[in-house]
Amino acid sequence: VFFDEIDSIAPARGYRTDTTGVTDRMVNQLLAEMDGIIPLQNVVVIAATNRPDIIDPALLRPGRFDRLVYVPPPDKAARLEIFKIHLRNTPLAEDVDLEKLAEKTEGYTGADIEAVCREAVLLALREEFKVRPVSMRHFEEALKVVPPSLRPEDIKRYEELSRELKRALA
Repeated sequence: VFFDEIDSIAPARGYRTDTTGVTDRMVNQLLAEMDGIIPLQNVVVIAATNRPDIIDPALLRPGRFDRLVYVPPPDKAARLEIFKIHLRNTPLAEDVDLEKLAEKTEGYTGADIEAVCREAVLLALREEFKVRPVSMRHFEEALKVVPPSLRPEDIKRYEELSRELKRALA
């Protein structure tokens, strides 16, 4: 079973201003189902989040999620590949330097890079309302409009949280 963005359904109880108590009851039910009376055979529960700091601590106790995998933000090589993936069907002008774009996008996630590519394409389309190669100038403008999601202090905080959670699960 895979839960994407588990923080949206299992935030720390009392975290949200949920006056109905629905969120707390949902977290309680999820915990009860994961603990179960009868152990489940051949069932693996996997969850993903980009906000590990707000997940209910009870979910992170041993026996619920036994492994923590921290996926760091993409490095330069990964960012280059992400650009290539999102631009594979996009006509590019000769001045486009994907290596340079990968260098300039430190702190950008895959979704951020996708947004930069989309914005650059839209900027090129707006100029003449026809398909034309996207130039480096369009990417430079797109980078001004699409900021990185991650600041260095965010990355540092997530790395520290990863270490803390790994110690707690050990």
